[in-house]
Amino acid sequence: MTDEHMPAALDGPISSILARHELVLEELSLRTRGGTTEIRVVVDLPEDRIGSADLDTVADASREISALLDEDESLIGPGPSVLEVTTPGAERVLSEPRHFRRARTRLVRLVRTDGTELLARLEDVDGDVLRLRPQRPLDSRGRPQRLPAGTPEVLDLPIADVESARVEIEFSAPPGDAHGATSTDTPTKER
Repeated sequence: MTDEHMPAALDGPISSILARHELVLEELSLRTRGGTTEIRVVVDLPEDRIGSADLDTVADASREISALLDEDESLIGPGPSVLEVTTPGAERVLSEPRHFRRARTRLVRLVRTDGTELLARLEDVDGDVLRLRPQRPLDSRGRPQRLPAGTPEVLDLPIADVESARVEIEFSAPPGDAHGATSTDTPTKER
């Protein structure tokens, strides 16, 4: 069996463990392949927090989830299993209002529904409206290009007008990020 599904029996117990570590469940999938059950748990900070999940915190939560699965076979069944606990990563796709709230202070690349592309600092999210500060894109040599004439200093853009959006990697800490971190992934853990 290779089709993924979200096991309802795991959602509550895993969410409870994550809450104790001030993390939230972003995605949960369970797949059986070659007789091994693979559990993938994607975690993030709550949407009111800025920064990245701490690697030690994610590892602690992973150990607790692993212990839960070892203690209660009824959750995933008997047999070998592999648990992966990870974060969405530095270049996560932004598709939900909560994703945008988590990306405050980050540099984002957006494609609007009219096809135009925008590189901007995401300053705030008010309901379903993004407050953006357009940035000068860089050419292939890393030199800043000019913004199109008439580009406002600050732009309020409804999320409904965004076709796609992704956080851009920055090599220096974005404003307001005390950690300077961009990604925290834990390696796959075999049980």
